[in-house]
Amino acid sequence: MAEKRKLPVRTKDPAPAAKKTSGNLGTSKTSKSKDSKKKSSEDSVSAAEKRAVKRENDAKKKAGKKYLEGAANLSVQAQALRQALNVEFASARDNNLADISQTLNQSLAALRSDADARARQFLTAASDTEKATGDVAERGISNAFRERQDALAGILEQGAGETDAMRAMLMSARNWQANAAESNRAYFDTINTVNSSINDLNIDTRTAMAGQWAGAESARDEVWQTFYNNRGQAFTQLGNVLGQQADFYAQAKEMGVKPPKGAEKDAEDAMKKAFKDSAVEAGKGYTQQGTPESITGYTGQELVKARQSNTDLAAAMVFEPVAKAEGATLRKWAS
Repeated sequence: MAEKRKLPVRTKDPAPAAKKTSGNLGTSKTSKSKDSKKKSSEDSVSAAEKRAVKRENDAKKKAGKKYLEGAANLSVQAQALRQALNVEFASARDNNLADISQTLNQSLAALRSDADARARQFLTAASDTEKATGDVAERGISNAFRERQDALAGILEQGAGETDAMRAMLMSARNWQANAAESNRAYFDTINTVNSSINDLNIDTRTAMAGQWAGAESARDEVWQTFYNNRGQAFTQLGNVLGQQADFYAQAKEMGVKPPKGAEKDAEDAMKKAFKDSAVEAGKGYTQQGTPESITGYTGQELVKARQSNTDLAAAMVFEPVAKAEGATLRKWAS
């Protein structure tokens, strides 16, 4: 039997492997393309996030700068309040107090001037009364001499004696004394009236001056109270402004903008001090002054002293009926 021949075994064609390899390379390229797209997408997202973050940071920075600008504006307000506290309020107070003092001095001067004018009128009345009384006294003496002469002439013509002549002279003297006494009483009554008016004038003037002083003190009290109230309110406003300024500095820091070094702490410390000063001002008040010695010790016009030349003489002279002369026949004398 014939032997069968074995056919040669064929090896696998490497081409498919090559094709397979070629197929892997295509897949790698696709993967790289996807990775590239993914990376590009990630880069795009990252850039967008960065841009968003940048925009946010820029917005915060801008807001922080606005807070700093607001804090700077508050510094201007705080400076204006300090100007009012240090200068304006005190200036207004001093002007008002000066006006009160000027008005008071003018009122006191007017009261003294009016009192002096009225006192001169009283002194003139007293002087005129004294002159009139002296004139009456002088004319009374003249009348006494005239009456004595007339009486002597009449009784001597009728042959009267010495006693009758003496009594006639005494009658004229008594008339003179009565007239002098009446004139003196009128004089002293007038002087008493003048002195009473002067005394009332002095008391009224002193009382009016004390009233003017009390009114001025009340006005001063009101001025000082207004001054303290204004300062208390200004310190409160200053504390509020400084507190808001400290908040602005803090918010600026949160926004990533640094304020000047120590600005926030300085604002907080100044705020605390302003509120403390406001409390101190609220407890202040004006102590009214008592009436000065220049008013309480006001004496005004001195009283008039009653002095006239015939006063002592008229008071000392007393005419009594004389005893009957010896050896004379006299008529009955009616005393």
